[in-house]
Parts: sequence; C-alpha cells; structure tokens
Amino acid sequence: MSDGDDLSCDGSSSDDLSMEAAAWWYNAAQICAAEWKKLKHDRKMSGKQYIMRQLNGHHMVCYDNYRVSTANLYRLCDELRAKGLQYNGDVIIEEHVGMFLQMIGQGSTMRKITEDFQHSEETVSRCIRNVLQCVMLMKSDYIKLPGVDAPIHPKLKQSQFLPFKDALGAIDGTHINAFPPSGQTFKERWRDRKGNIVPPGRYYLVDGGYANTPQFLSPYRGKTYHLAQFSTRGRENRYDCAEELYNYRHAQLRNIVEKTFGILKGRFKICKEMHKYKYDMQTDLVIACCILHNFIKRHQHDNSYDGSSDDEVDSDNATGLGNDDEDGSEYSGTATQVGGAMRDRIRDMLWDNR
Repeated sequence: MSDGDDLSCDGSSSDDLSMEAAAWWYNAAQICAAEWKKLKHDRKMSGKQYIMRQLNGHHMVCYDNYRVSTANLYRLCDELRAKGLQYNGDVIIEEHVGMFLQMIGQGSTMRKITEDFQHSEETVSRCIRNVLQCVMLMKSDYIKLPGVDAPIHPKLKQSQFLPFKDALGAIDGTHINAFPPSGQTFKERWRDRKGNIVPPGRYYLVDGGYANTPQFLSPYRGKTYHLAQFSTRGRENRYDCAEELYNYRHAQLRNIVEKTFGILKGRFKICKEMHKYKYDMQTDLVIACCILHNFIKRHQHDNSYDGSSDDEVDSDNATGLGNDDEDGSEYSGTATQVGGAMRDRIRDMLWDNR
C-alpha cells in the first residue's frame, strides 16, 4: 500500500471516530435533557389537574394559596376573561389566574410556580404577564377617586369627627422594596402633586410633608401627632391644647390608610419582597395588588388580615410628621393662608365640642 493509501485510510478512520463521538454526545445530551425535564416536571398531575384539585378541595386551601375564596377566584376569572384573557390551548384561565395570585400572594418564585403547575418558566412568565395586563384593565372599575357628590363617610358623622365631614379621604405613603433602573431616565420619572384634582369644598387629610392648603389639610407642626405618642399618655391628659386635639383626631382618621397598607402587605407578599422584574412591571404589580384588594373588599367580606387597632401606626411613618423635607413651595402663599384659616376653624370646633 502506498503512502497515499495509508493517509486515506487514516483519514477515514478519524472521520468514523468523530462521527461516533458526536453520536455519543448527542445521545448523552438527549438523556440528560430527559432526566432534567423529569426532575423539573415529575408530578403526575398536570397544571390543570393541580389547580382544579385545589379549587374543588377545602375552601381554605384556595384562600391560603391564592388569597381569595373559590367563588371569587372564578369570579375573577370571568372578569379577566371579559378583559381579554384567553385560554391558549395549553393553560386554562384558572391556571393563569392561579399562577399570578400565587406569585403576588405568596411571593413565590418562578421556579416554585413552574414546579407546582408543571409548566416551563417561559410559559409561566407569559401567563403571568397576560394576567397582569388584564388586571390593569380593571383599574377604572375598582380604583375611583370620590367626586364632589361623594356621601359623608359614616365615621365622619360621629360627633368627635364631624368637623371633618367634608374630607374625601386620606393620603399617605409606604415603602415597598423595588429594583429601580439607574440613570437619568429614572430620575425624570418623578411627578409632583399638582396633577391631583380635588372637588371644590372638599379636601384630603395628609401628612406633614404636604403644605397645608384648602385641598390638603395637614397636622400642626411642632405638636404631638402620631397615635403611638398619644397612647403613652393617660386618657385624661391625652392632649394639652387645641392643636394637639386636632392632630389626634386627624391621626385617627388617617390611620385607616396605615391599616390598609398593613392589610395589603399581609395579603400580598410581593409588596414586601418585590421580585427583580423590569421597573414598569414592578409598579404595575403594586397597582394590581391594590386593584385586587378592592376586588376582595367588594365581593368578599374578609377581615383575616385586619388585626390592627385604631392606636396602631404604620412603622414606615412612626416618627416625625412624614416627609418633612418637602416645604410645599409649589403652593402659593394665598393657598396656605386660606388652608391655615380652614384648619384653625376645624381645630376650634373640635376644642369647643370636646
């Protein structure tokens, strides 16, 4: 055999070995992929069977896992279906909603949800985004600012609160962990309070971070305000002057917002432990929690997370008078003067009727 023939044989042998190695690696990869899939999706029941088992089981199972009763989960499915949520052939509507509620309610990770519902992360992510988009379309149905013709709240008809009868509500803030983007783009997203529209003759109760105006009544600065501070005093010496009495009643009324934040964070863990999604999705998730909170309040008598008393305060605002770094410079001197006179009239009425 010539040298050329020897080279030809050696080359053919090398090609055969390469093909055998490639085939071996391909088979190994297929086996590993099958085993990995088996490990990830090894539950015998499908996602549809999983959600239906929970919906047809004990009523507390649905409540604990999804924060709503079984009847209201079905009601929510119907409302979301009307907003455009669709069954895509692989995942039924109830699965879509269950995955979303598990994420915001329990704060479950994507990996945990894929394990429970036996779907890929891509499928779960797509379903959650679809539900979020449809929940956001419910905002106008469940989040509405009261108008000028809003009735007086029953609590404001009580004698100790009657001077505040024209209050529409209370405004407060709370801290929610988030992962904001960096750079100027995020810094320019700030919006001031000038966009708020308050009907004539009505107002909101606000913290000390707001300038006191006819539309936003704030506490008296330099005086005791928070309920926790008043609670350390005896009932007979709870307030020393008219300004402190005003602050005390003001804080009692605003405390409903602080209690609501506590309920919201207790019901939806995503509000305490936000996942690292895109920032727009993070903000939409918080709004979605508020929408679903009102959905539950409307359709389901539920006080399971409401264990707070009128003397409790939100730990986020436990000291000082709120955001004192804001000086209210966006308001005119006339507005603050009129607001001051209005606040003084309410103060005097409270003091005279104490």
